[in-house]
Formats: sequence, C-alpha cells, structure tokens
Amino acid sequence: MKRLKLLTTLSLFLTAISVGVASFNLFKLYSYEKENTLKTVKECAENAILLEMIGRMEKSEGASQSFIRLNAFLEFAQQKDGRIAKADSLRTSLASILSFGLDFPDNKSKTDLNALDSIFREELARHNLYPKFSSILPIGTSLPNNAELWETQYSQSPSGDPIFDIYVSQMPGKVLSRMWGIIIPFSAVIVLFSFLSFYLIRTISKMRTMEQMKDDFAHNMTHELKTPVAVAYSAADSMLRYYDQSDEIRNRQFLKIIMQRLSHLSGMIENILSMSMERFKTMKLNIERIKLKPLAEEAAGMIELKATKPVKIKIDIPENLSIPADSLHLGNVLSNLLDNAVKYSGESLEINIKADSSIIEVTDNGIGIKKEDIPFIFDKFYRVSSGDRYEAPGYGLGLFYVKQIVEMHGWRIDVASKTGQGTKFTIKYRSNEER
Repeated sequence: MKRLKLLTTLSLFLTAISVGVASFNLFKLYSYEKENTLKTVKECAENAILLEMIGRMEKSEGASQSFIRLNAFLEFAQQKDGRIAKADSLRTSLASILSFGLDFPDNKSKTDLNALDSIFREELARHNLYPKFSSILPIGTSLPNNAELWETQYSQSPSGDPIFDIYVSQMPGKVLSRMWGIIIPFSAVIVLFSFLSFYLIRTISKMRTMEQMKDDFAHNMTHELKTPVAVAYSAADSMLRYYDQSDEIRNRQFLKIIMQRLSHLSGMIENILSMSMERFKTMKLNIERIKLKPLAEEAAGMIELKATKPVKIKIDIPENLSIPADSLHLGNVLSNLLDNAVKYSGESLEINIKADSSIIEVTDNGIGIKKEDIPFIFDKFYRVSSGDRYEAPGYGLGLFYVKQIVEMHGWRIDVASKTGQGTKFTIKYRSNEER
C-alpha cells in the first residue's frame, strides 16, 4: 500500500510538471500567434496609409508625369485579389517617385483620417480580421476611449521616427482559432489525466478504507470469538479437573454452557457465511403475504428480553396490514435494526416502529450517527467507532445484511440521524395495489 501511494504521488507530481510545461509552451505559442496577427495588422495599416496618400495624390494638381509613373507601378504591384504588394516594396518605389520632385501630400496634417480608417478596415477584412475597434492616428493623438487595445506603429523607413499609431481591439478568439489543432488535444489530455487522477485517488481511498475495515473485522471477530471459546474452555476444564460422576446436575450444567457457547459460535459462523455475495446470489426468498404487526411484536419481544438496559418499544402498525415478504428474513431485518438501536444508545432507550402500506419506520432516541459515517453504514464490515475504540460488540455485518435483504425484496432503505438525538431507518416498499 505504501509503495502504491508513493508511485501515485510521483505520478501526480510528474503529471503536474508536464501540464505546467505544456501550459507554458501554449502561452508562448499564443504570444507568437499574437505577434503574427499584429504583424498582419501592421501590413494592413501600411497598405491603408499608402492607398490613402495615393488617393489624395489623384486629387492634387501638377502630378501628371509622376502620377503616370505611380499608376504604372500600382498596376504592376496590384495582385489578382485587389490587394497591394508588400508595403516595403511600395515604400521603396514611393521613395524613388518622390525623388523625381513630385509634390506628394505626406504631411500628416493633410491626412484624411476618416478615409484612412475606412481603407484600414477594408484591408483588415481582406485578411479575415474583424476587430470591434480599429484606427490609425498621428503620433500624439489621444484615443476617444480607454479600451484595452493592441498597438503598433508606422514609420516611413525602418530607421525613421514613427508617424502613426495603429490601434485595434484585442482579438484573442482569432489568435486561439489558429491554435485549435493544439488546444483541443491538450485539453482532452488534461481532462483525461484529471479523470484518471481522481479515479486513482478515489480507488486508493477505497482501498485504504477496505484495508481498515478488514483489520477492524479481524480485530472484532477475534474479540467476539474469544468470549464464547473462553467460556466453553473454562466449563470443559472444570469438568476435567473436578469431574464428579455422582454430581449429575453440575455436569449437565457445564455441558449446557458448552453447548450454548458452541451454538453461539455456530451462529456467528453462519452469519459470516450468509454475508457472502455468492450466498446472496443463490439465496431465494420465500415471498408470501404476512401480517406485519405480529412479526414486529415478535422481534421487539426478543430484543426486550435480552436487553441489559431499560428498553421501551412502541409499535404503531394496523392490525390488518399485510405485505408480500419473506417472513424469516424480514424478521431478521427488524431484529437487526432494533439490536443496533439498543447497542448504540444511552442508559435507557425508546424505539418506535411505525408502518403503513408504503413504509416501515424504526425510530430511536439513541446516540445517533455522525454525518460522515452515514454514507458507509451499509458497507460490509463497516462499524461506527468513537476514537480508537468501538462502543458496542459486533463485526459490521448487520446493516449490510439488512440492505441486501431489503434490495432483494425490491425495496429501498434510507437513514436519517443526528448525533445525540437518535436515528430513523425507513424501509420503502411498493403498496399492495402495485403488487
């Protein structure tokens, strides 16, 4: 168990490191794709700036010869889809055109910003980019809002000062859409590892619980077996050491004690065997219509007779109430519930047994069951403990047997309890009309 726990811890640690490294790489990939998107935005802005300048040039006076050269270049630079060639090529050719003395309107104060933004949006759309906000503004111009934006700049040459700020609203969806091929498998792996880790931890927790229950069962069975064995051994030893053939009454008394203890041992062994799942699978119930009140009165009478403390059992069941059930096993179910109520109670106890055509309720005013123990009380070998000791004798099979028998009838059992106030077991079965 310790080795498995160590391997599990190591595996989870390595998994956490792997997830961390993969997440870091995903972040770097996101940053790279964001830079590529910003690069595309900048290219669109450069094309928009040049196209806006060319548009103003068409309307200017005295641009005849240089404008002809510019148109010839644009026809050469224009691609089949209507886009302009790379801005770096345009910038180089534009510089050569300007060297011929063309009065090019490059003063930023003359720039038509509305036209520039319109062309910019068109260029972005050509690249399947649709930000909520986009704008190209001269350096030093304040934005109309304080929204979080992506920003880059434009300059006429790589070594020149920037003359325009380029703004677009953030587009994380566009960036992530380029990463789906990695994100989807990564997310699937994370979900799978998370599920496997949860399942592994849950399994180890169950194994620990089962191991504890096994140890508790061995401890409890040893304690339960020692008492009848010790009594039978003492009786047999007395007969051997102090055997008196003439004292028949004394001899019979010792033999009776031995038989009682052996019978008790036999009953314990039978109870343990009856808890076997294979035994339950092959066991068949003898279903017949039985009157419930006499069965409850019989179980209550036996509990009151063997109880070592004052026990008052009130039965509230109609005289004519009958249900289809196995009388032997249903009687055992009631006896187990009543016996548990007696074990887990104070110096005195009151129990109410109530039934109608749909439920049987067994309610007591005992010590109750802790909230954290309730989900496990019907598990095989599970026993409610107080600290490191058990309050009552037993080996954790009674309520397991109760649930198995109830479910074999096609019924259901629920429990509600509060510490210090008592416990209520409710058996819910089908009404007579549904049978």
